[in-house]
This record gives sequence, C-alpha cells and structure tokens, in this order.
Amino acid sequence: MLARMWALQQAAVFFTLPEGVLRALARRLRRVRIAAGEMIVNQGEPGDSLFFIERGRCRVVVEKPPGLVTVAVLSEGDYLGDGACLLNRPQQASVYAQSECIVLTLDRQSLHAVLGSRHASVIEELRKVADQRFRAFADTTLQATWGTLLHEATVVGVYSPKGGSGGTCIALNLVGSLSRRYPGQVLLLDLDFPYSHSALLAGLLPTTCLARVGGVPPESFEEVLLSTVLYHAGGPMILPGALKPEEADEVTPELINRAISVLRKTFRYIVVDLGITITDSTLALFDLTQHIVLVAAPELSALKSAADAIDILLQLGTPDDRLAVVLNNRTPKPAVSRPAVERKLKRRVDIEVGFDEMRPEQAAVDGTILSLTNPKSEITKGTDSLTTLLEAWHGRSSAAARTGARSRSVNGAR
Repeated sequence: MLARMWALQQAAVFFTLPEGVLRALARRLRRVRIAAGEMIVNQGEPGDSLFFIERGRCRVVVEKPPGLVTVAVLSEGDYLGDGACLLNRPQQASVYAQSECIVLTLDRQSLHAVLGSRHASVIEELRKVADQRFRAFADTTLQATWGTLLHEATVVGVYSPKGGSGGTCIALNLVGSLSRRYPGQVLLLDLDFPYSHSALLAGLLPTTCLARVGGVPPESFEEVLLSTVLYHAGGPMILPGALKPEEADEVTPELINRAISVLRKTFRYIVVDLGITITDSTLALFDLTQHIVLVAAPELSALKSAADAIDILLQLGTPDDRLAVVLNNRTPKPAVSRPAVERKLKRRVDIEVGFDEMRPEQAAVDGTILSLTNPKSEITKGTDSLTTLLEAWHGRSSAAARTGARSRSVNGAR
C-alpha cells in the first residue's frame, strides 16, 4: 500500500489529496510487470487507463512520416496514458518499456468513482496537464520531422568513458568510412578536450578552431564557422574544437548549439568525438545527437566505466535503440571475452573491432586515416560495419543538391 501511495504522490496533482482518498485510489491500482521492449500503449488506439511507473524506464515514440520520433523518456514517478484516459483522444504515441518495468494501472471508471464531484478540481487539473503534454509532444514531433525532411545532418556522438580505449581512432576512421560513400558531406567535430588532435592525426595543420569563433557577430557566424573547417583530400572534413587546452572553456553549450544548427544544414553526417569526460558541452551534445557510439576495450576497468556510462546515458534519455556499443580490441588476447563483456554491460555488443597490430599507431605517426588507405585493416572493417549500421538506422535518400553545393562551397573556402 505504501509503494502504491508513493507512486500516486509523485504526480503533483495527487500530492495534495487527503490520505484517505489516496488510499482509496491505491486500493484500485493493479500492478503489471512489463518485459523490456514490450509495448505498453499503441499509438492511435483508444485507452481508458492511467499507467504509473513504479519501476523502470519507458520510451514515448510518435510515428510520423518519414520515421519515428522519440518525444520523451519516462521513469519512476512518471505516469502515461493521460491523453486517452482523460481527453478521450486516441493514444498520441506508442510507449515501450526501455527496461523491465512495473506499472500500476488505474482505469477511468475507478478514477471517477473515487474522486467524484468532491474532487472534480483534481480531474480538471489532470486534464490540463494532459493537454499541455499533448501539445508539447506535438511540437517536438514537428521539429524533428522538419529536420529529417530538410535533409539536415544526422549527428553521431562517439564517447569513450575510459582513456586508451581508442575512441578518437574510431571517430576519425568512422568519418573516413562515411566519407568514402559521401565525400565532402561528412564532418568530424573534435570535442575531445583538453587536447583536440584529430586534425593532426589526419595529417592536417589547423590554424583556427570552434573556440575562436564564439565572439563572431551573428550575421558573420555561419561564414566564419564554415571557413574554419579543414578539408582532407580523402573526403572527410574536420573542425577542431580547440587548439590550446585553455580554449576548451570557450566552447560553451550555447556555442555548440549555434554551431550544430549551422553544420546540420551543410553536411549529411556530423560525427562528434566527445572524449572521455562528461562536461556541460558533452551534455549539450547528448541532447543534439541522433545516435551515441560508446567505445570500450575488453578490460575490467574500461568495462566498469562503460557500464556506468551506459546507465548515465539511459538516464539522460538516450533511446536504447540509438546507443551502439563498439568493442575495440587493443591487444591480441583480450582480458575479457565478448560474452563476458555483454554480461557486464547487460547488453549486446553491436560491433567488434579486431586487433589491428601496430597499424593504428603507425597511421597516427604518418598522419593517415586507415579507413581511407587500408581496406584490410581491422579498424577499417569495424568502422565500415558501423557505417552500415548507422545507415540502416538513419539512412535516407540521396543528398539534396543544396547540400552538395554547400559542401563544395566549404571545400572551395579551404
């Protein structure tokens, strides 16, 4: 009874109800266990129940051409189904259990029977909240849909929670793999602070960076930002975040938002090297990415960090199906087997990169990108597989002529 009353009290409109009324509602709640991945409500169908999440996480998805849009991630203390139950509208979205969930259901008849006319103001308040949520989800869906229809770039964040796992190597070679398919339309934004070395690892010599365009007037920002991008002869484009460690503080969440809004109109894919630490800038990127690639090495300390990072990412609202795990073998004999890795992370490994001997180190010395120069490299094979995976999730028709023209203008500026 206490657990059921707690679930009700998390909804602000129920919090002020007398204890007797809460107990009466709690007695009518029905506890249901939902397996991870199962659908709780289906978009477009009628509904007559509220669902209070007692344990677990749920993802709210709206299906609208040309695809699916995640509009919210709900967890303990949240409730759902209010639009259909209280406004008599079809379900606005589908809701899936992102992890195993326990939900408490309260049907419309029980709600009205307990509250009745005595607490009609509570029902009215619930209706107002349901209407606000309906409009918020509609706005989110519209913005996301327009982004896709306008062929704005897919933003992919590459995050490695443990140094030495090869996150920058994967990010750089992923850009190389994507660029073989879309030359001039793929950008690497290097936010691996305090040292952003991707340009140097690709054999390029940066002279400016994102941190130095923050003070540019709004009317000149786009032109100056695009002129900062470095062009690699193999097709990739690279934008350094900072050239000096102290410049990292200049890359604020506001600057990142401004830059991404410009870059998404210019490129097809933006790959962001997020480094190994979670900062305000990293958090800003998590909100802007359509996919997160988490890179881990099969080592005990790296796997502990990776498991913690996955929990954090899911709590931050990263949809489970937009998080890919890359297992990067840095030694010929891994300390932890792949099945053991998957048990530790409580999820499957999406891509495994084989041991590539000394090729990554030699490529760094030579300033070359393996995915552009060595098709037999294990790094190349792994990032090619990752490219195929991303295209399966985010693929769309050929880039618009506008995109190609904008990309060529950047090339010319360099």
